[in-house]
Amino acid sequence: MTLPPRDCPYCGKLMWVKDESIEWVDDNTVRFHCPHCQALVRRALVQVGANAAGPIKPS
Repeated sequence: MTLPPRDCPYCGKLMWVKDESIEWVDDNTVRFHCPHCQALVRRALVQVGANAAGPIKPS
């Protein structure tokens, strides 16, 4: 499951991130490079509530 698209905090362009480019920092955080500006972006995953969505960490 891929991450939902979101704006890059550095260049402001919409990021579509592939599963193979996601690196898991810990159980709640992923990081990846922006496909436009190549900046390293870190995103915390929301696990509870109405906004809970995101990739499932492979076991």
